[in-house]
Amino acid sequence: MPSDSAPVSIGFGRRPEQGPPAPPPPPPARWGWLRSQGLGLVCGFGTVLLLAVGSVFLAATRDGASAGVGLDDLTAFFEQPSWVHWWLYLLFPLAGLYALNTTLATWDNVARRWRGGQRVPAAYAAAVVHAGFLLALVAHAVGGFLSSDRGQVVVTSGWQPLPAFGEVRLVTLDVDALPNGMPRSARAVLEVRPDGGAAAVERAEVGYNQPLSAGAGARLALLQDLGQVLVAHLASGEATCALVEGQSCLLGGQPVTVLRVSPMPGGGGAAALVRAPGPDGALADRWLAGDQLAVLAGGRPLALQRLAPEPAILLRVREAPGNPWALAAAVVLALGTALMWRRLWPRGPGRAGGGA
Repeated sequence: MPSDSAPVSIGFGRRPEQGPPAPPPPPPARWGWLRSQGLGLVCGFGTVLLLAVGSVFLAATRDGASAGVGLDDLTAFFEQPSWVHWWLYLLFPLAGLYALNTTLATWDNVARRWRGGQRVPAAYAAAVVHAGFLLALVAHAVGGFLSSDRGQVVVTSGWQPLPAFGEVRLVTLDVDALPNGMPRSARAVLEVRPDGGAAAVERAEVGYNQPLSAGAGARLALLQDLGQVLVAHLASGEATCALVEGQSCLLGGQPVTVLRVSPMPGGGGAAALVRAPGPDGALADRWLAGDQLAVLAGGRPLALQRLAPEPAILLRVREAPGNPWALAAAVVLALGTALMWRRLWPRGPGRAGGGA
């Protein structure tokens, strides 16, 4: 029986209100794997694994192929290459790939968020953290290849030049020792002044894990050792200086060097062998002890006031250009973490929507 209503067709096609079909996703980029999260995880775990293996190899070969090398001076690994350092040689290309992956992934993330109209700083917190990580890699590379030692200086009560710091002298030395006599902690108070100047004297403290620093940590004077040494106190008129073996000073405009300190035969005290210009201006080596005097160029007298043991510290001066980069990396990482504070401390359920 015919019906007055229009026939209804039943099918499985799309419904008119659905609109046109979505375009297919674009094919993956040819080099898209370089910025993938998976590659970043592989590089991260690989880096940790190689460093762990390296710590074992360094400890096992400390008296052999790894003697005198460390991660703070990477040049030593290449001056005398060894197969036991294979883990470090693999670490360099892996770290380079890790840096490339982080850079590309960060750039892609920032570009997508910016095109999407996100302008809130918190949306770029992860990118800031990644930038801090890249700065940390740069800090390790700069510090490992450009750091250098500038020698060691014994510091006592007399002024002595400390490379890149001026002149220093020891004021006090406090040592907290263990029952076996080994130092547990040390606190040395120093006076520091510009080279050859008596003005602008400043005080500084040095201890274990507390070096004397300058240039945002790019230059360090590290406490290497402490104890007591024989110090020769010399005088020429009103000018005085205090020296240990091998040190020099200017007395009355004349260079004086202590070559050796030694007890006198028969227990008659101690004497110092000094090198200084004689009356004719030529350098001469002379022993000074007790009331003995030597004559310097220009007729000035040189006397040994006393020779006695005094507290002393040994400072090692090191150029560490990677430290400012590491400081910058720490600041950037802290900034990125601060931008993520809402994720770290989310709002409680009672404050989520502003209602009761």
